[in-house]
Amino acid sequence: MEDLKQLVEDFIEYTKNFSITEEEWYYNMNSCRKSNYIDNKNITQKEFEQAIREEILYSFIYNINSIKTQLENDLCNYYEEDNYFQNANKEIEKKIQKIFKDFKIER
Repeated sequence: MEDLKQLVEDFIEYTKNFSITEEEWYYNMNSCRKSNYIDNKNITQKEFEQAIREEILYSFIYNINSIKTQLENDLCNYYEEDNYFQNANKEIEKKIQKIFKDFKIER
């Protein structure tokens, strides 16, 4: 269980660096979630952080193809010469494979 929690945290970090800005993420989470606090129109930072983790965990358990698609789409958005990105992409794939043995992206 701890490995899965760490994987979610690692994937969040990867995603923030290469896939989705925090503003885009907040807008997406805020548009589909309502705050637990009646006076707030928007979700709080705490609710936002929780929502991200819930969504990624759900994707790993029930829709891992969405994770695969995201990683493959990221490959299309970066140059092959960008070693920092290439290493990060391969590293997150390896971390996922430690828990989900059959996980493999197309390179």
